[in-house]
Amino acid sequence: MRKIAPGLPCALLTAAVLTLTTAVSASAAGPSASPPDSRSAEESRPLAAADVQDLTGIARAYLRQRADSVTLAGAKRLAPVTPERATPALKQSLAKEFAQLAEQGRAYEKASGGYSRAEVAVTPGKAEQKGDRATLRLTETTSLLYPNVRSADEPKAEEYTLDHTLTFTRDAAGAWVLASDRPDIGTGDVTTYNTPPRTEQPTGDAGDTGGTKNEGPRPAASGTERPPAGTPADEKAKTGKSALAAGYDYTAMVNYANRYWQHPNGAYRTYGNDCTNFVSQAMKAGGWKKKGSGFFDRKDRDKWYYGDHTWTTSYTWGGAENWFWFARKYSQRVKPLSNVWQMALGDVLQADWDRDNTIDHTMIVTGFSGTSEIYLTYHTSNTHNRKLTNLLAKYPHAWWYAHRT
Repeated sequence: MRKIAPGLPCALLTAAVLTLTTAVSASAAGPSASPPDSRSAEESRPLAAADVQDLTGIARAYLRQRADSVTLAGAKRLAPVTPERATPALKQSLAKEFAQLAEQGRAYEKASGGYSRAEVAVTPGKAEQKGDRATLRLTETTSLLYPNVRSADEPKAEEYTLDHTLTFTRDAAGAWVLASDRPDIGTGDVTTYNTPPRTEQPTGDAGDTGGTKNEGPRPAASGTERPPAGTPADEKAKTGKSALAAGYDYTAMVNYANRYWQHPNGAYRTYGNDCTNFVSQAMKAGGWKKKGSGFFDRKDRDKWYYGDHTWTTSYTWGGAENWFWFARKYSQRVKPLSNVWQMALGDVLQADWDRDNTIDHTMIVTGFSGTSEIYLTYHTSNTHNRKLTNLLAKYPHAWWYAHRT
């Protein structure tokens, strides 16, 4: 994770229909926004219940259309369907964005069969009005259903949950219309868990906040070529055990991720970039023991622990780059896998999006169908059982690091 842009790297990996948000947010300042009036100086006040219901309906319809754009039906649509109750500027932005999402949907269909349909639910939160503008905060929970699910154990859908802040204005007839959507895709500042971008040969000098040890060059990334059909499943997947660390409870790791992917465990802090914090919690649930404690150990990459405060928690607990070095080199609690398709339940996948030798994101395997498909769960944004095939299709130029836990 980069110190120069806290929160950004994990935010790059949002759910399938949440990666194209710039145009939607930028449209709030578009020419269709209502001009200020004599009430612009008014204090914000709660919205009436009828208005909240109206805005929630507009938001639900918009998010359903958005999610539908990436499904098989949306991918085949000749022209994108945009919300009826939106400003002209937003409609124009969404037409382009929904078209891009449909193109992604076609890529997913080719790679993995795509998504058969979308189910969207919204939970409204705080709603307030100031003059002729209103703001509604809500939580979206969406399931993108997979076609041709073959067994009862195979995940039925990719799920994600995301908080939104939506802005509404009045149109010429005085009715509410959607003006902008600002999704919370993880832009929080967690600089105490970040490290500067690493070079091919880390210097290990005092300026490296991850520690002073010279780790040497970055190990090779894992391959992504799918193995031939009929390749035997990994032994760990069959037995639930690893020759590297027999005794870890992989079922507990997976159960933890399945339980807390949507609603974080209140026993831990949640960060703007929460992916590695979430995976560390799952590893702890599966039997990883802490190493080190307190303020003075927190920068050392041979330590791993959670404390009552950020300044008594190790960088390796919540920083993707730091976790990599602790898990793989200093503790040897994980074993590098030469190919991502060797992963099984409870294994960890990390990504370097732009190949700058700084790992950006951390995920855990929560579903497994031999060599035919692997499903990953992560935070920022909170996503459950996303297909590895779809991740590889969307990020073909990333470097991937697969770890046997």
